[in-house]
Amino acid sequence: MSTTTTDAALARRIGDLVGGPANVASVHNCTTRLRFVVRDDGKVDYEGLSQTPGVIQAVKAGGQVQVVIGTHVDRVRDDLVGLPGWSAMGDGAAEGAGKRRPLDVVFDFLGATFQPLIPAITGAALVQVLVLLLTQFGWLAADSPTAGVMTAAGNAIFYFLPVFAAFTASRKLGANPFVGAAIAAALLHPAFTALGAQGTQVQAFGLPLFLYSYASSMFPALMLALALGGLDRLLKRYLPRALQQVFVPTIEILVLVPATALVFGPIGVLFGNVIGDGLAWLSGNVPFAFYVIVPALWIFLVSMGIHWALISIALVELAAGKSVILGAAFGYQYAMFGVALGMVILAARQRNKKLRDTAVAATISVGVGGITEPTLYGLVLPYRRVLAIEMISAAASGLVLGLFSTFAIGFSPAPILALPLLSPTLGAVLALVVGLALPIILLQVWGFQKKGAAEAVDAADAGDAAASATRGTGSAGVGFRGLVDTGTRTATVIVVAPIEGEVIPLAKVPDPIFAGSLIGPGVAIAPSATADRVVAPVSGVVVAAPVSGHAVGLRADDGTELLIHVGIDTVKLNGEHFTLVVGQGDHVEAGQPLIRFDAAAIAAAGYSLVTPVVVTNIAGDQRVVDVAEGVVSEGAALFTVNPAG
Repeated sequence: MSTTTTDAALARRIGDLVGGPANVASVHNCTTRLRFVVRDDGKVDYEGLSQTPGVIQAVKAGGQVQVVIGTHVDRVRDDLVGLPGWSAMGDGAAEGAGKRRPLDVVFDFLGATFQPLIPAITGAALVQVLVLLLTQFGWLAADSPTAGVMTAAGNAIFYFLPVFAAFTASRKLGANPFVGAAIAAALLHPAFTALGAQGTQVQAFGLPLFLYSYASSMFPALMLALALGGLDRLLKRYLPRALQQVFVPTIEILVLVPATALVFGPIGVLFGNVIGDGLAWLSGNVPFAFYVIVPALWIFLVSMGIHWALISIALVELAAGKSVILGAAFGYQYAMFGVALGMVILAARQRNKKLRDTAVAATISVGVGGITEPTLYGLVLPYRRVLAIEMISAAASGLVLGLFSTFAIGFSPAPILALPLLSPTLGAVLALVVGLALPIILLQVWGFQKKGAAEAVDAADAGDAAASATRGTGSAGVGFRGLVDTGTRTATVIVVAPIEGEVIPLAKVPDPIFAGSLIGPGVAIAPSATADRVVAPVSGVVVAAPVSGHAVGLRADDGTELLIHVGIDTVKLNGEHFTLVVGQGDHVEAGQPLIRFDAAAIAAAGYSLVTPVVVTNIAGDQRVVDVAEGVVSEGAALFTVNPAG
């Protein structure tokens, strides 16, 4: 869009030209366009829309008014529903979002929060395993400086996890992620921790401030991100845009750091204490139920960073000779071990390299070191079905532990290494077998639920190129009337076919937006009868991964952005017959699977499977050349993006 036109002004102009909120029944966005369902098409000024700076084209297609804007469309749509009279349409924000259930929203939020953190969590966990092995076998002194450096390397991501989680959660909610991280970091700052010892109370802002340790605690980070998302939208709605850059982050930090310290943080700790006290009571009064409930709920305690409340009680029990709490808690460890192994097997069967790599690392972490975070954040929380399988398996393993009244006589976090420390050992072994076997079997039978993914390109991920793009004719070898990036790129990018099938010109695509090359130059592929997946046509970062799973946006390592859109109007399937196997922010290699789909079911539902592959930010000095013809196999050269010469 034009650099002289703000998103808010563009949203206001579009809203007026479609007839205002009284003429609009619903509005949502896909990866590049606003989609309006209007009551009276005669009130829509298509010519005015198409001539508006920042709008590529406006057309009537699929029973909708489609206004093509580009990959920053989500920001324009947010500004639109923030206008007076438009707020009632805010629930249909993304592709198919109007029909999403609350649980869908929760898992989408958790997936977008934790998925980008998986590489760091996995790497740090394996470092912890290495340190554990080196110290246990006597090859490294636990109190040596070398061990201290390696321990810091392995523990830092977990200690500062609230900061990272606040960053990704804030980004998911459309707020400035650095502001979210700064708010979370304030509670770990030495100036804050120096206010008093754990559990003490001081006065701040004339109110009682209860001091707790917030390292590794997720609950306050998620609460502050939710509050930041709401406050950010409120401030941007009422503050003049010229003042927002300075005053929005200032007000957010001033308001939410005290709110987190005074309210969100203590609520999380008190919630954890209530759970801990309840389970402690259950342990003493209904021990058999305790063995079933503790393993099933332990995953939530770990995810909120409050499991240490129970572990501290368990250590007191150990000092007295034995711990029932630790004996029961191993049901959780066994189930997490089984989930990780089960996902390794499932990923191998599905030839899903990304999932397999995550699952293998998670298996090593939990099996050898007893570190469950890679499994928790990488394999369980992003997939609701896996969460259900883990809880069922943990409860079943705990049931076996309860039948033998298993208790711990020592402490080791690793499931296998801890077996000699559990009594009776037979009960622990049988519980381990159940904890391993049950999730492996259930995962092969039920599979795993597709993970939540970002619904549109975040402002930070969309990049300045799309925001500063302008309408133009370009110099593309393939006819093009869409967005032109004013930057210069000199690299030659070879784009390979993301799917096997017959190459067809964009002009023959049964969609006026793609057929007119309004989104960008490229080609389309009519998938072959056996095609069932989409792979990455280049190496790069996933910048758009709508929850509907029908499209993926990639930014190649040189900055070239591509959109792969499976089928025409398939957004209306609301995710049915599609499985997205990557998430926003993931770095992928060329040939890595992105989407799996059921071609027969999509065709039976009446949708064309023609798949456009387009460059969405073609530079003014670039052109698309060497376009393949006829039938191409997956991974074969499709076209080349070259500097004009």
